[in-house]
Amino acid sequence: MNYKEQIWEHHHYRFGLAGEGQADIIQAYLDRKRGRVLNIGCGPSGDQIRNLAAHTNVLIAADKSPGIGNMERSPAVVRANICFMAADARSLCLADESIDHIVALGLFACVSPSDTSRVLSEFYRVCRVRGHLMLTNSVAHPKEKYQESCRQAGFHLLKDHEGYCPAASGNVKQRYLLVLVKKAGHRSRMLSRHTK
Repeated sequence: MNYKEQIWEHHHYRFGLAGEGQADIIQAYLDRKRGRVLNIGCGPSGDQIRNLAAHTNVLIAADKSPGIGNMERSPAVVRANICFMAADARSLCLADESIDHIVALGLFACVSPSDTSRVLSEFYRVCRVRGHLMLTNSVAHPKEKYQESCRQAGFHLLKDHEGYCPAASGNVKQRYLLVLVKKAGHRSRMLSRHTK
């Protein structure tokens, strides 16, 4: 890895898959209201998990990989405020309104279109009112679709930021960040559909 790649990895990817300037935006929201954060689809990078945990009271690092539980013994992530959880984003083992921020960096590239509304319903369920959902995706996946799905789930768009990302899929090496807030008093139609 050359120097430029190391700087990119250290600064822009410090929390996971993000485009230029997006980690700074995520950090600003986390620092403004520290709390309990769900990092869903966190992957196995101990450095990224540890970096994110530094801006939280409690970080729940969750991934569908059953080996994620073994990460708690890794010297790269030994911190008192990190919990590891094997989790399916479609059905989270978390209490209603128990999370202040949800960070999903690159997750939706791995979620089938038919499961998107189900995942967002789960995010809505576990997120506290006025809590944030922060997600990134390659511009190869149209952001308008995700903005609308998030709106239907009960989230309100606060910020939309595109930035260069050499790891983005497709021909255009750009990734977008959507920062959303859970609306007070909104009852998601999708949520009620999935709980019947």
